[in-house]
Amino acid sequence: MHMRNKMLKTMTALAASLVLFGCTSNGEDVASGGGIIGGGSSSGGSSGGLSNDGSTPTNITQGGKPVTGNFICTQGAKAYGNVTTQVGSNGLVGGLLTDLLNRLGATTVTQLLNSVSNPDNVIDGNLDTYASVSLTLGLLGGLLDSVDESVVLPSGASVPAGKFAVYGLTFPKGTVSLSLLSRVKVATYLNNVAQESNTLDQNALALLGAIGGSTPAAAFVGVKTTKAYDRATISLTPGLLSVNVGDAMRIHELCTDGDLVTAP
Repeated sequence: MHMRNKMLKTMTALAASLVLFGCTSNGEDVASGGGIIGGGSSSGGSSGGLSNDGSTPTNITQGGKPVTGNFICTQGAKAYGNVTTQVGSNGLVGGLLTDLLNRLGATTVTQLLNSVSNPDNVIDGNLDTYASVSLTLGLLGGLLDSVDESVVLPSGASVPAGKFAVYGLTFPKGTVSLSLLSRVKVATYLNNVAQESNTLDQNALALLGAIGGSTPAAAFVGVKTTKAYDRATISLTPGLLSVNVGDAMRIHELCTDGDLVTAP
């Protein structure tokens, strides 16, 4: 009984650490100003394939319908204060995620924690940096369907309707194929209630050029909001659950505002 109680305490502590994982943003302005975006081709820098000049393929919906134009990111989440990041699964964060992980054991918690490296790079205002999502053999399936990263706004803050929840993504060459990648989903939440979402399946990703190729493929994916949100989550669900992929998807930034332009 003593050992069982000790194991439960260990799993609870690990799950609690997952809720806090990546929550190190201090809310300070980026070098160019709070929420202003740097990096990408607009600054002449190298973003590993993600350009911010209107040339990057885009899949954005508004009210569930596609919008036209390619996206240019102009503002990041730091415009809304002391934003934080959380790693999760199934769209869950906080206590709901902790409850689920406590049923799965400490090994699963550790694997999920390690599935996203450098998570705070998605809120640093720099398109040249990124968080990297990896897929670990045996992590998903059963009760866990996806590897998620969420950007969470501080209490009382929200991104208003009419703005964006768009993630800048790249997919490393040779790591993504039709048999591996199942779908990428961007979803918004307000007080942990789902608001809007945009899901790209394998065919949609292929049309964006995100599958195959000899160079990293890039895309801006998300929603132009019709409802306010205080959390934006991006999820990667693999098609195959029997492989290890060390660098399956790179998340460069959550963009809360931008412009839609005609592709050059």
